[in-house]
Amino acid sequence: MNTTEETARPPSPLKAPRKRKRIVISCTECHRRKQKCDRASPCSNCVARNKQSLCHYENESARKQQLLEENMSATPVNGGAFSIIKPNESETAAQIAGFGYTKSGGNNNTTLGIFKKIENHDVEAAALISQLPSSIPDHNNGLREKYKSLIRQLPSKQYIEKLLVTYFREVNYQYDPLDEGIFRDHLQDWYNLSFSTLNKGPMELPGDLQFFPALLFQCLALALQFQPLAYDPSLDSLKYAAGMSFDDLASDYSESGVSILSLLGKRNTTLITVQAGFLRTTYLKNVGMVTEAWHSLSSTIRDAQEIGLHKDLFNTRQPDARPEDVLEALWIEQLRRRMWLILSLWDIHMAIVLGRPTTIDVRDGKPPFPIDAPVPKNRRVEAPTPRNETDPPTPLTMLLWSTEISAPLWDIFNLEKEDPHQNNFAKVEKMHKLINQITLHTPPYFRANNPDTSFDSHPDCYWLTRARPTFQNGAAFTIMALHRPYIFTNSSSRTSALRAGLDVLRAQRVLFNLLSSLHYKMFSLVLNTFDAIVLVAAIYILHPHENREDLDDTLQHFEWGMERFEMMSTRNEMAKAALGVLKAIHVRLKRALNVSKDGKTQPQSLKTEYPTPSSQMPTPSAQASISSGSPTAGPSPTTLTTPTSTYTLPTISNLTSPAPVSNAGLTPNSNSAATTPIPANWETFSVPPSFNFSAMQPLQPLHDLVYNDLATGMNVGYETGGWDIGRVGPSGGEGMAAAPWQFEGDFGSDSFWGFMNSYNP
Repeated sequence: MNTTEETARPPSPLKAPRKRKRIVISCTECHRRKQKCDRASPCSNCVARNKQSLCHYENESARKQQLLEENMSATPVNGGAFSIIKPNESETAAQIAGFGYTKSGGNNNTTLGIFKKIENHDVEAAALISQLPSSIPDHNNGLREKYKSLIRQLPSKQYIEKLLVTYFREVNYQYDPLDEGIFRDHLQDWYNLSFSTLNKGPMELPGDLQFFPALLFQCLALALQFQPLAYDPSLDSLKYAAGMSFDDLASDYSESGVSILSLLGKRNTTLITVQAGFLRTTYLKNVGMVTEAWHSLSSTIRDAQEIGLHKDLFNTRQPDARPEDVLEALWIEQLRRRMWLILSLWDIHMAIVLGRPTTIDVRDGKPPFPIDAPVPKNRRVEAPTPRNETDPPTPLTMLLWSTEISAPLWDIFNLEKEDPHQNNFAKVEKMHKLINQITLHTPPYFRANNPDTSFDSHPDCYWLTRARPTFQNGAAFTIMALHRPYIFTNSSSRTSALRAGLDVLRAQRVLFNLLSSLHYKMFSLVLNTFDAIVLVAAIYILHPHENREDLDDTLQHFEWGMERFEMMSTRNEMAKAALGVLKAIHVRLKRALNVSKDGKTQPQSLKTEYPTPSSQMPTPSAQASISSGSPTAGPSPTTLTTPTSTYTLPTISNLTSPAPVSNAGLTPNSNSAATTPIPANWETFSVPPSFNFSAMQPLQPLHDLVYNDLATGMNVGYETGGWDIGRVGPSGGEGMAAAPWQFEGDFGSDSFWGFMNSYNP
């Protein structure tokens, strides 16, 4: 019977598929993964998966309306057991956060944290405060067109690829701020964006892609700075005006990147934002805009703190996360740690060099160092694993060791504030010994003397030979910075600072020889040399009878340093500005020692004096090791004796003895300091015994050059050793209207520069 009824029943018509009436208010990622979304921006699920850049909503107004209704009807429900990274944030809490209060860190003592407690206690508070006008401006008005006008300035894909090759080979290895694999993924995502998507405006893009053009602009600007003289002629088509140089184009690109960051604001900051800010800082230093670079670095550090790079965030994994997503998140976390490490290193180094405060407070702690892991071919199938001894070093390896040797700079910075009158020399001695211990543990492939060269031929280690003098420079700079405040009051500090300065100059000379003209814009080639030359010159000007065994080496490196600046001055604005100051100091140094025009011969040309690249560094016998500069170490000769060098300048140390020794059989060119008489026309510069050196401000050459408008009249019309310095008076005698070796600038009479101008032998 049932069979008969079923047979007789007419077939029911097919029902039309029911349309979904509920608006999708979850983010696109949670909707795709069928996960419950807390509808925050970004949501806790995307934060846990490190997919903040992909977290966006198709219907933003519906999301806000839904959140508002939920807040008015019930207490907010948390996102479940796995939403511990970021608590569920209501619409009213989001509005309060818009005033600038932090949304991370779990601190409930802030205004936002207290407000959330009130909101959870009384849901009516949410309804009342939700009526407040939103502090977030309407970015859609004009934002889309401004954004499009900026990204139109990007060159075509073929030129981008050519310039990125230069960037990653010549620039990125210096501090390793970008992971090329991650960067290339973002670049491909950018290439894949359709015009219709871009036409909707930047707020419709994932967070990282919004800011990616700013990072790309900065990469292109730095690549243009490092173009060789024999560059690819096809790049000339990027110039849009007659007489335009790559420097002009680089400035345009860098400014466009800044404009994008400014246009998008600070509310959706990502790691891409921080990387773009750091590359902008690098660009500014390369063009000699040091003051602007310092401000740019400070702003970038604030952006990094905004996204929590300064904290070791506890990331919980989603139970349904795919293994490849988890592995990729681990590599991104390593990149976050690396970026914070770079910012910390730059912050303390610029503070020491410029005499400015730091932006980072070390009392806040720091996240763990990144793992020194080899770069994988596919980061989605391999977790970060520490490299072993057989793995070649990477730029990250160099960064980690540079951080180790520069870590005492924080203690040095604090010591300068704790001991403004330079009385705690016992602590200085202890710190010097500890710094030497760090240097002794340097990996063999980074050593300046007798290095392990087994990785030099590795194609990924093309930068390694340049890293050795860079590392030696960093270690010597730390010693020099430690003793610099004490050179006016302590003879042991003068010796240590002098030898550390000579180590810096040796390292700089070797590094310069390993580079080509395309690297002349590197700010480190000027900054480190300038500080070291001024320091060693000041020591000999004020105390010419001390450290006489190192004077020959000092004068030779002074000459070499000025010649390097001459070569770089056409492409490096900072070198051009510093060159005039060095020439004036050179005149003052020779005047202090009263070196006559006829008492010396010109040293050989710089190009013939340099060692060949295969030698890497001068012979060990010519090296003044950092440990030998210890306050407890005795004098040790450091005369340069490389096979290609014949130092022909008269041995000035023979001519500065307190009392002459009668031995008429020797000439001023003799190397015997104990038996050489002092000719009648050679005199020494003596400082009044009553002069109070403890009242002199610590020497900070680059700070004075940048902030105090330190300048001289010696930028033109001067050749090394071309004047009879003994006949130039303090008012610029011998027909000169003014003394070109006088220092001009806004400095006090208690500074080194003021003392040099006011005291004349």
